[in-house]
Amino acid sequence: MLLRSTLILVLTTGAALAQPALAQSAMVDRAVLKQYCTGDYLTYCGNLSPDGPEVQACFRHNKSKLSPDCQAAISSYMKAQRKG
Repeated sequence: MLLRSTLILVLTTGAALAQPALAQSAMVDRAVLKQYCTGDYLTYCGNLSPDGPEVQACFRHNKSKLSPDCQAAISSYMKAQRKG
């Protein structure tokens, strides 16, 4: 679930949320995830379609290899999702 949500947000441009404050927060989260995880995607999973289930499995498989910044961005995103 974490990887699916993260990858979808990182690699696609999801629909904007209805509430402006939440939409801005989601865009910031997406931007942070994209900034810190795109390199990991390209390194470990770049041969896969960005929105496919294979990428989710790839990120899970390579979780320990992800950069510290990407891991922190994912962790921060998940904490924010639990609050919201």
